Amino acid sequence: MNANKILIIGSSGQVGSAFRRLLRNTGSVVYADKDSAVSSVKACDLSDASSIEALITAEKPTVIINCAAYTAVDQAEKDQDLAMKINGTALEVMAKAADKINAVLIHYSTDYVFDGSGEKKWLETAKVSPVNAYGRTKLAGEVAVTSHCKKGYVFRTQWVYDNTGKNFLNTMLRLGAEREELAVVGDQIGAPTSSDVIARYTLKALTKILDGKMSPGIYHLVCRGEVSWHGFAEKIFEMSRGLGLELKVRTVKYIKSSDYPTPADRPQNSRLSLEKFEAAIGEKMPEWTDALEAVMDARKSELH
Repeated sequence: MNANKILIIGSSGQVGSAFRRLLRNTGSVVYADKDSAVSSVKACDLSDASSIEALITAEKPTVIINCAAYTAVDQAEKDQDLAMKINGTALEVMAKAADKINAVLIHYSTDYVFDGSGEKKWLETAKVSPVNAYGRTKLAGEVAVTSHCKKGYVFRTQWVYDNTGKNFLNTMLRLGAEREELAVVGDQIGAPTSSDVIARYTLKALTKILDGKMSPGIYHLVCRGEVSWHGFAEKIFEMSRGLGLELKVRTVKYIKSSDYPTPADRPQNSRLSLEKFEAAIGEKMPEWTDALEAVMDARKSELH
């Protein structure tokens, strides 16, 4: 892999930061972000098509990994044009530019392309029917990558978290230190997936891709197992107490989605089938509980 030049777009986000940790001793990696505060990070604004084309044309990478996206699900209902520009239109520009130089393009999508009906695990080939603007814009990105890049790969993931940034884990720990009782939705089911797992297993997949052993297309890259947001919160607090973190919360109340209305509807069934991805990389994905434990252990190490 060292012989290949890798361009990582969105290097300051959760997944981009995970790549920075994993690839810090690897040569030929170029990082790009919208707000480039340091000279080692190239400028790339997904709302500006010329910025994307200029970066890819100048760098001529072998592999492009796009970690950047418009991810504010509720805000996307009001900001649909910008969300589509970043999640959809930008990917068409990126895919065409990647195809022009015969580069591999890996892009992350979401379980929100499905409507969340039923209880079965969604296959990659299942009918897509987003229930919110964010899902529609991410679906547009999927179509762009698979339509315009011969070496285009879409990895759908979900419920992403780590020890930094704005995510469910950090929100729960903040609120859990402030309040004795929390109410958390319990009728939406998925698999919490750490940014570290996403980055590590993307690199495993990339090895197969570069060896010609993994076909272009759509795959599901999430942790094994399933849980509700309510169950995820309870596990976070259980592990936190085991690590000696101070918490005020004593009760996590189960509520339904209808008890907590939001501007954007959320799919209730976000179970994603892993068979295709696991077959492609030749190994099983980690359990979501194991991934959470690793993140919490890292958090304890950082605190001490």
